[in-house]
Amino acid sequence: MRMWKRILCLALVAASATLLAAELPRLLAFGSSDSCEWCKLLERRVFSSGAWHNWATGHVEFVRVDLPRGDDVLAPEERARNNALADRLDVKGIPTFVLLAPDSELELGRVKVPDSARGLGRDMTPEAFIAALEEELGRDKRGPSRRKRPSLWRVYRFIPVVLLLGFAAWLLVDKSKLPLALRGLNKMLGTRMTVASTSIAAVPPWKRLLAFVLVVVAFLIVVL
Repeated sequence: MRMWKRILCLALVAASATLLAAELPRLLAFGSSDSCEWCKLLERRVFSSGAWHNWATGHVEFVRVDLPRGDDVLAPEERARNNALADRLDVKGIPTFVLLAPDSELELGRVKVPDSARGLGRDMTPEAFIAALEEELGRDKRGPSRRKRPSLWRVYRFIPVVLLLGFAAWLLVDKSKLPLALRGLNKMLGTRMTVASTSIAAVPPWKRLLAFVLVVVAFLIVVL
């Protein structure tokens, strides 16, 4: 029994880590492992530093996309896949770093090296490179390129909205009027269904408050 509990706990931890990782934006690093001097400089001055590892761990999902000149560096399938990705994202030169929203192709920004205006020259520091990435990530909070949710979310988010609104409507129904409504239904249908005349209490204040909260939550789901 204890073994099953341990397995379940490990599965929950792994699932939680996967969900957290999926929420991070992807940083696609387009470079060349055999012909790019700037890529080698970045490797020495930025990617091998502790500052970069500490920042990247909680901010981006770092993905290298190799575009080598030599034919024997990559397998043909991987070379074709990398070239197609570079064409789709309109990567003109290397090294280029493209930030994508989680689980989508929405571009959040990009950083090109060298860029003297951002301090990304031959004497660049990890802090300067991180600052450039954070500037691009910050644009999705200020401008029209802000992060959007995947298209599937736009469709399926209305399911919890409908459920929340339906539950709120059920809470707000004045059940003291139910016997009267049933009598009207009997008269309209010409049936003789027995209707209890016992009066049922009206909607209490806490149910009204809960219904209001549910409506607000449904509104936030639609807006966000």
